[in-house]
Amino acid sequence: MAKCRGWHEMKGIMEIKKNWGWLPFFVVSCIVAPLAAAYTPDRTVSAARSSAIAQLGKPVLIATTTGPGQAGYVHYFIIKKPDETLETQIGIEMPDQRIAWSFFDLGVVVSPFMDSGSKTVNGKTYEVQHLYALRPFADDAAMLAFQAKLESRVIPWVEDATPYCELKVPSGELCLSCLGFVTHILFPGQIPGYPALPRDFPRSGEHYSTEDLLLYLTGLHGLPTPKARLERINKLALPQNLQQELVRLVNLMDTNSAAGVASTAATRKPSGKSRGARAVAKTEPQRPRQPRKI
Repeated sequence: MAKCRGWHEMKGIMEIKKNWGWLPFFVVSCIVAPLAAAYTPDRTVSAARSSAIAQLGKPVLIATTTGPGQAGYVHYFIIKKPDETLETQIGIEMPDQRIAWSFFDLGVVVSPFMDSGSKTVNGKTYEVQHLYALRPFADDAAMLAFQAKLESRVIPWVEDATPYCELKVPSGELCLSCLGFVTHILFPGQIPGYPALPRDFPRSGEHYSTEDLLLYLTGLHGLPTPKARLERINKLALPQNLQQELVRLVNLMDTNSAAGVASTAATRKPSGKSRGARAVAKTEPQRPRQPRKI
């Protein structure tokens, strides 16, 4: 199980037209610790990995809402929590245009799509604003294979009432953040709790985040220089808010890279402490299920 290690505050300011007006704000993004990936021989997953590599040179298909033929699209939202903090939330579009996600206080559920509005859970109100959606695989064959297996991948997590978690405690119970759920659906592993992340999936140091997933889905992760990444952004047909966010992330990548080189060149004493994270997952295998409609 990838477990949520903390919250990363975005340095860029975005503006969103909402019921609460034009609001400049900082957004937090879930950062998940990557654990030992359980690579699976599933042909669909192998095709998806090859497709992601091919995506480097292909257009990115973007949607601003749900729609026919978009099953499997990864949707990005901004959530205004009861404490007024703002957080990135992601989910997967289902064939009936509902959204499967791991939501605060609910866990893994399938909900009606909401472009803008509020959702009340256990007396807490969360305001929701949709941003954009991205097709996860550029290759048509890989995308069709993924769509064919989408419901059978989502159903077990819903049936098990998998709880939502921000920080996984070592209780033995499997829980998922929104990012953990989406990566399990896109890249299922052989062991529950271990998504089979592609080998070239980008990571922010020890962790990976919804921002890293965005870089991966837009094919920016494998480009060698900031110039090449910015050139690709300019060539893609993107909505303004997504274009601005990608430019911010590319600039942040350049800053972090420079800082990393400086840090490596500096003389440091080993701390003797391990910074790795251990997986917390169910020890028993998932029970077999007959696929059915959610």
